[in-house]
Amino acid sequence: MNKTFWNIWTSYATYYFGKVNLSIVVPALLITYKDLNMHSVGLVSSGFFFAYAIGQFLHGQISERFNPFVYISLGLICSAFMNLLLGFTAGFFVLLFVGEVLDGGFQAMGWSSIVRANAEMQKDAKSRERTSTILGTSYQAGNSIAWLISAFAVGQWGWQAGFWIASVFLFTRGITLLLTKPKMEFKPKQKVKAQVKATLTFPIVMSGVSLCLLNMVRYGVITWIPLYFFIEGNFGIGDMGKVGLKVFLIPIFGIFGTLVYNKIKIDKDITSIIFLSLLGISFIVFPFTTGLAATVILLIGSFFLYGPHVFLVTTCPSRFKDENVVAASAGFIDGMGYVGTVLIGLIVPVLVDMGKGNWKYVFIFWVVLSFLTAISVTIAYFLHFKLNNMREEQVPLNP
Repeated sequence: MNKTFWNIWTSYATYYFGKVNLSIVVPALLITYKDLNMHSVGLVSSGFFFAYAIGQFLHGQISERFNPFVYISLGLICSAFMNLLLGFTAGFFVLLFVGEVLDGGFQAMGWSSIVRANAEMQKDAKSRERTSTILGTSYQAGNSIAWLISAFAVGQWGWQAGFWIASVFLFTRGITLLLTKPKMEFKPKQKVKAQVKATLTFPIVMSGVSLCLLNMVRYGVITWIPLYFFIEGNFGIGDMGKVGLKVFLIPIFGIFGTLVYNKIKIDKDITSIIFLSLLGISFIVFPFTTGLAATVILLIGSFFLYGPHVFLVTTCPSRFKDENVVAASAGFIDGMGYVGTVLIGLIVPVLVDMGKGNWKYVFIFWVVLSFLTAISVTIAYFLHFKLNNMREEQVPLNP
């Protein structure tokens, strides 16, 4: 892993300043503007992720034809501009919704090009699989740092600071990436029809289904857990730093889990199935705990969450470099994932209402989703990847 790899890594970590800041801004918005409620901010969140999902499908296909480093930079700069404007929305639902939808489209310019840039740099499948796992820690670290900085900014200067601090980081990284991008040669691209056909294959579609399910857990946590802690702790806007310290640790434990996941010497598919099952168990325990114990169980769940997520969004697409659809498959899989993210933004408020303010149904839902994801990964592994490996092993050597 050289300087170019870390250039990619830090670029995607920075993207998260414009991706998770809304969850920190939301509690302050709900206190400041009484016209807003959980359902309205849930719609804003879902609007962002709906645009992000559509953007993943489109940018995954389009970005195959452009320099990925330029594409990544443009996404950062455009997202910076939108976050600057979002700070002036003054709690108006329509302005928040439209602004977040546009920002979601710009944020979607990052991931598929990030995965492709890394895959193009690696010489063999083994190095691609190893670096793809480490690359996945970028969004975990970015999530954690963005949450912490945004929380203290909001606590110190109000909800607008959550958007404006993101704008500064995004713009700065976009410009510096443009100035430091490497010179790289890329393979000639195939026709659009052939590219789409190569993308819509069984393993890629099943990986997309798996991520759709898993993202309802991951983004359920990212989007709603700060509000959960805010409500449970009876905090005010000035206490957002305390919430930030709690949620800051979630992606950090995800990084530890991913590094352990990467060290385990069995197929990543099997490791993912084990981790997903343990994730489900952690959410079974969570509703029966409170205070520090609840935080610890949530952190244990995060330890098991991120390894399988990295596998689906990074390792799986990188397996299709020879088919020349790394960005396209990454875009499709991540796009499917954000279909789940859109849904969870709408589902959580309904589940909280069903529980009359109690979040128990939310955690039960995450248990079911964790085990369904494990089943989906199992199906893809045994009906495609395992079969293909067995066939390759059975091919006779040339005499």
